[in-house]
Amino acid sequence: MKEFLLCSGQLKGRQTPNRAGIMNSAAVNLMANILLVEDDDDLAELVQMHLKFQGHDVIRTNVIEKAQALYKDGHFDLIVLDRGLPDGDGLDFCRMIRQKEDWTPVLMLTARDAELDKVSGLEAGVDDYITKPFSVLEFQARVRNVLRRLSHVESVTQEAMTTESIMNFGGLIIQPERHQVSLNNQDVPLTATEFTLLHFLATRPGRVYSKDELLDHVWNTHHSGYHHTVCSTVNRLRTKLAMPNSDDDFIKTVWGVGYKFESKA
Repeated sequence: MKEFLLCSGQLKGRQTPNRAGIMNSAAVNLMANILLVEDDDDLAELVQMHLKFQGHDVIRTNVIEKAQALYKDGHFDLIVLDRGLPDGDGLDFCRMIRQKEDWTPVLMLTARDAELDKVSGLEAGVDDYITKPFSVLEFQARVRNVLRRLSHVESVTQEAMTTESIMNFGGLIIQPERHQVSLNNQDVPLTATEFTLLHFLATRPGRVYSKDELLDHVWNTHHSGYHHTVCSTVNRLRTKLAMPNSDDDFIKTVWGVGYKFESKA
């Protein structure tokens, strides 16, 4: 079976500023402009059909080189990207997007359920993944959820802009307005979901949240089957925010309950 990556970008009807995954909250209900990169014509037609059924515009290509040109010249809300393409690995295209400081959410669709495959995708900047086989309804729901998540990132950021400019936690600096994080004066690159999770926990130090609560507030889903996504994102955050010569984490596990943020200031 083929493997896909869904990389979200900008929606029609909104301003097209940086590629940081921030969009107008009202835009989540607008038609999305989608770039589909797939060399299997039958599969591409199937995916395109279901995306159009949701009301989206879809532009198709079958090679990374053409996809890069389209991405450079256009403004896409979503990129559906096959990994095994004639001219390279689609995951490298996703990494290229990340190198441009595009931290928009990424959803991986994969037939591989080995832990190593999932970890490689997460390390490349993937926010979430879904394992094949999956239903059409689930596929469509995931696309909607990616767009809702972008809206949530903006709403959290805009709220932060009105209440605080810089959050300082003993070496950890969170700048909501710029969507930036630094640790000991070193920039920490985070995906949109990682930033949203960190900021959500950091605005309420000491407050313990269950996985279900985090799925609700950060991922905008109530499906408890995605608990592994919360765990993976927390583990990635801990790795990126690890203090030198210290085993102490900013994000604490409260066994049997959930997670909390603990300030070191």
